[in-house]
Amino acid sequence: MKTLFAFLLISYTCFSQVGIGTNTPNSNSLLEISSTDKVFVPPRMTNAQMLAIPTPLIGSIVYNTTFNAIYIYNSLGWKNASDTDNSSLICKKNGGSLTTSINTYYNFPLNHHHVQTQNPLTYEILSSGKIRVKENGIYMIGAQLSVNNMPSGKKGYSLALFKNGVLLGLLNKNESEQTITDYWGTSGMMTFNLSVNDEIEIKYLINHNANLSLVFAAFSFVKIN
Repeated sequence: MKTLFAFLLISYTCFSQVGIGTNTPNSNSLLEISSTDKVFVPPRMTNAQMLAIPTPLIGSIVYNTTFNAIYIYNSLGWKNASDTDNSSLICKKNGGSLTTSINTYYNFPLNHHHVQTQNPLTYEILSSGKIRVKENGIYMIGAQLSVNNMPSGKKGYSLALFKNGVLLGLLNKNESEQTITDYWGTSGMMTFNLSVNDEIEIKYLINHNANLSLVFAAFSFVKIN
């Protein structure tokens, strides 16, 4: 009889609501916590510790002490609960010089010193113009540059993306034709499906044999899905 009673008690407990700080948890709640002077504290850990969790369940919650924010795990990975925009990376700079030569691609002269916006869970800047993506998804990638001393005459140019060392696509390809040395600029944008650990290089080509005076350079990544 004692065994039967214990079994019935365990069965009742497993299928009833649990209340902490209340004796009357809502019938629609599996767990209800009630307090006016105490708080709920999720596990606290560094970003490295969070990423080292082998198989987190969807819906898992931690407090990331590296970024001082609540993170929630979903089908796309760990996400900052306070983020309202799609994960993005923006780098830009004003001034400097732009190396050019005939039929030669150069990486954009932008690195971690030029970051305006970055989600480190999604992007890692490896070197100038070179980024590793850390999440599978669809990314919109854009680039822009301008100079103030493009020489007269025709100059072929292009903005290109390379993935893992192989040309992925051209953001822009055209010819500049100037009657005098003057300001010039170009930009482009495309959308690509990228995978974890893909290394993307943003490059430019300007068919000219001397350095140009850079006015502005920028590139951006936005994870849209």
